[in-house]
Amino acid sequence: MARLKTLSSPYQVTLSPAACSLDLGDGSERGEYVNQDYILTNLGRPHRAISLMYCYYPLTKGWPKRASIAHAKGGKKGAWDYPYDDYFPFLGGPKGDTESDAFQQMRDIRRHGQEVTLTLTMDCAVSDDHIRVIARQLKPYGRLRVRLNHECDGFWFVYSKRYSYKQVANFFVRFAGILKKEAPHVQLIGCWGHLDDHKTGHLRHEKDLAPILEAADVWSADQYVTLHYGWPIKPCEPEDLEKTHKIVGVDEVWRQITGIHRRFVQLTGEDKGLEIGEFNTDGNVGGEIFQSKLTEAFYRRVLKQKPEFLKGITLYQFRDRGRLGLEREDPNHPGNGLSTPFLSVYKELIQEPYFQPKETWTQTKGFGMEWRSSDDSDGLGWKIPLKSRPVFLEVLFEKGSNLVIKAGKKWCYKRPGVEWVDVTMAAVEWGVSKPFPVVVFAPPADGMNSNAASQESAKLIKAPRVRLLYRWKS
Repeated sequence: MARLKTLSSPYQVTLSPAACSLDLGDGSERGEYVNQDYILTNLGRPHRAISLMYCYYPLTKGWPKRASIAHAKGGKKGAWDYPYDDYFPFLGGPKGDTESDAFQQMRDIRRHGQEVTLTLTMDCAVSDDHIRVIARQLKPYGRLRVRLNHECDGFWFVYSKRYSYKQVANFFVRFAGILKKEAPHVQLIGCWGHLDDHKTGHLRHEKDLAPILEAADVWSADQYVTLHYGWPIKPCEPEDLEKTHKIVGVDEVWRQITGIHRRFVQLTGEDKGLEIGEFNTDGNVGGEIFQSKLTEAFYRRVLKQKPEFLKGITLYQFRDRGRLGLEREDPNHPGNGLSTPFLSVYKELIQEPYFQPKETWTQTKGFGMEWRSSDDSDGLGWKIPLKSRPVFLEVLFEKGSNLVIKAGKKWCYKRPGVEWVDVTMAAVEWGVSKPFPVVVFAPPADGMNSNAASQESAKLIKAPRVRLLYRWKS
């Protein structure tokens, strides 16, 4: 067996937010949740946050079953033709189940070094007691982000059909007040905004919805370059423009986000920046090659122009039953994904420094780490000089540690119980012109914070050891 070398002289590596953070949707009315091991292995780096889609309508007949199951005769007019939104039911709340899917997925996301964006459509008649319990249930998940009643200037979600825009805004403000008191580390996202007129710069229903802007910690708006909104009931054909689909274009999306942000600032007198809560080009409109070209064009424009107000982009989504994902769900085996042309492009885009958390390296003597969030944490790093291309480069860690590891440009995950992590190919891709960096961070192993604070501490008892072979002699 090869001799093991201990990694000495560690650096403290501190993460800070990217200029524009990247997030990813995982599961919705159009697709199932995909585990984070699969996503991280395929994409090669974690996202700042993973967005989950859930709804909470405990006062409506059929709850807590999913709407399309409880009301199987509905849905004839489209995905939103049900008594409540056809997202996965959020089973928290009074007498709720904190071992249900949403909570297990949140733990999966956080143990892999990412934060959770919980997109939650909710009945505005829900009482303060319900909100209070939900806030307490979310509190252990650190800097979780709740995107409450998104696209609230629209008309398709059930809460928009049942309540006025003013009532929707009042509910958001009420939710915000309770959340601040019960779970101050959790952030609330307000998501709306569509320019009625480019000349005036006014937004739809802005007078009624403006109170959301002050109550929200984060401002966002959803944007699609193209969208087949008739999915899955009506097929998308070129001659059916405006009946089944829309084509907006990259220029119009840019005008929208610029104008929305400008108007938010005018309405409030403050600037919280803007995120795109959902973004993609629908492959059902013009095909998947067209989708890839337009979606890449938008990301490239962000990289070129670097708009300071744009703080994040959430790609909707990883796997989709239609053509709004990096993968399409395999109809022959729903557990499998079929890569789209944009997947390989996206893997290159997410390696751009502008979209990556910043790293600051300083020498340290200890082996302590602190996890606060995916873009605000302290880890440990080493720089390994390479003489030539390695045959094997494997790192031996403590068996009980839960780690996310960046080796060169590629990230991987080490769960408790695993000791060896193979980073050979990452080292080969890195080359020998400069030392090979290995960085480790320690998010909570169960995905939950162990106390009321917003950070988790961990310490390596022993330094990692390396098995490094340059030649193979039989």
